[in-house]
Amino acid sequence: MEEKSPVLVILPDESGRNFANQVANAVGYSFANVVVGNIADAVHFISNTQNSPGYIVIDIGTNKEGVLEQLDQLASYCEPGTRVVMIGEVNDIKFYRALIDKGVSDYFDKPVNIDDIRKVLIQSTGPQSNSGAQVVSFMSAAAGDGSSTVASNTAFTVASEFHKPTVLIDMDYQFGMAAKNLDLDSSFGIRELFEHPERGIDSTLIERMVIDYGQNLHVIAAPNDLRFMPTLQPEVIRDLINSLKERYQFIVLDLPHFWSPWISAAFSNSDSIVLVAQLWLKSVTHASRLLNVWRDMGLNQEMVKVVINRSGSKYKEAVNSRDFERVCSKTISHYLANDIRVAVEAENQGKTIMETGKSKLASDIMELAQGLVPDGQAQEHKFQPGNSPLSVLPNNLLKRLT
Repeated sequence: MEEKSPVLVILPDESGRNFANQVANAVGYSFANVVVGNIADAVHFISNTQNSPGYIVIDIGTNKEGVLEQLDQLASYCEPGTRVVMIGEVNDIKFYRALIDKGVSDYFDKPVNIDDIRKVLIQSTGPQSNSGAQVVSFMSAAAGDGSSTVASNTAFTVASEFHKPTVLIDMDYQFGMAAKNLDLDSSFGIRELFEHPERGIDSTLIERMVIDYGQNLHVIAAPNDLRFMPTLQPEVIRDLINSLKERYQFIVLDLPHFWSPWISAAFSNSDSIVLVAQLWLKSVTHASRLLNVWRDMGLNQEMVKVVINRSGSKYKEAVNSRDFERVCSKTISHYLANDIRVAVEAENQGKTIMETGKSKLASDIMELAQGLVPDGQAQEHKFQPGNSPLSVLPNNLLKRLT
């Protein structure tokens, strides 16, 4: 029996199978179920497999005959909340309006951009969330490139300098240190959701997971248990993000350095991706691989920012920036100064780099944060690193190690 996928793509012929898998990748799945034929054939497939898909993409080609009637049949076999997108070569405004009346999310003329389909498919079907909320995912190109440090400092900057309600989620459920690095302790955190995803996400759960860090910043901590290995579905990440959008204007996802369907879903539901790399061989190799995957997913490359961490090392860097950009086919967006003294001082004191005083590294992070804040909202800040009320925290390094 054919393996089941939450993504169903209906094609007029076999030539679109690669497109079908691109659609699946774009919403966080490794493959799509494909029906070659028409909507009536898809109804027969769903009936036989007893599998109501969450996402359906229908390519009608040039033929609109019988489509509206077949959509009624399809609806009777689908669960509420199923997202349906149709593509084709039919340019008819009355037909388009009839599709929308039938519950189709959108119709696109061919050729179609995968990213446009992705944006429609991942839209929440629940209550309207904060449409102005920004979701930014951070990942290291290679282990040790420093994305977690960049993520936490960016979140702090947006919260304190741009005065936006911000949440930082440590998604590295085995090795995440975001809370400990900020001298925060929580009995709960992301484990509350990952351990029992079937309970759903509501305001009570979010209140239980978050910890305050100064004004406007909440942190959702990773678990302490190294053996915690949850089985996560992409929908859990989508629902988490949509729920957080109702409460926060800026959402930072600190992602672990591995690949899985739920990681893919996090990227698919992001407005921006920050890829943190260094100018060395393994970093440029993995950066190139990640960028290629995101292109295959149909993600708009304008949403991806490549940030070079520890720039200006006293040792000669193995790869220069021009070679990095050539190999990755991507322009470097930002450089973060190599200032190990400031980074170590912040870690020892259990606070962010931005709170340790003025430095080139703090200014670089400020510039990165400003670039991630939506246009028209980036002029409100008055950058004064080191003036946070949290900067008087005592050194609790040994306490945080226990």
